[in-house]
Amino acid sequence: MTLRPTASWRFAAIVYCPQDDVSAALALAIGQLKRAGLRIGGLMQRFGREIAPGKREMLVEVLHSGEIIRLHEPRGRGVMGCMLDPDGLARAAMAFRTAAMSHPDLLLAGRFGKQEAAGTGLRTELAEALISGVPVLVPVRTDHFGPWQNFIGGPTEVLAPEPRAILEWASLHCHLPTDATRRALPTRPPVSVLQKLK
Repeated sequence: MTLRPTASWRFAAIVYCPQDDVSAALALAIGQLKRAGLRIGGLMQRFGREIAPGKREMLVEVLHSGEIIRLHEPRGRGVMGCMLDPDGLARAAMAFRTAAMSHPDLLLAGRFGKQEAAGTGLRTELAEALISGVPVLVPVRTDHFGPWQNFIGGPTEVLAPEPRAILEWASLHCHLPTDATRRALPTRPPVSVLQKLK
């Protein structure tokens, strides 16, 4: 599936490197946006404790309810290969679709990750959300940025994985009061996304 963006679409990719703590940046920004009175929906992906060599728990928080969904299968420390739990992924997809249908002020996609890049995962639900015109933020790791561009099929706005960049985008697309972008922001300037894509 390749999309064709229209003028009614409001979305941006938060492009990050593996060493970036994009979850922490999103948590800070989302907390600030909620305090400013915005209704935030969607999924916040997090990694938990180590459950196998080089593998950690994959969790998503449903932002409008606080529910935590486990995306990995608990198969023990000697596990090899893919650990995705199909039931957990289906629950996350349903939660994301429900959030999109409620038309929040801002919708967060957990990730455009390996599954979405391969044409599965929450790709269909994400396409539906983008077409709906709800403001959508999508974290995309640098090695999945090419498949993301192919999926979108047109220009995409790119944000650094920094709270300030996220809040400034929200102030333009989510009717966020201007003074809300000035409170509780880090003093460190946004990292250049162009440098990350080189």
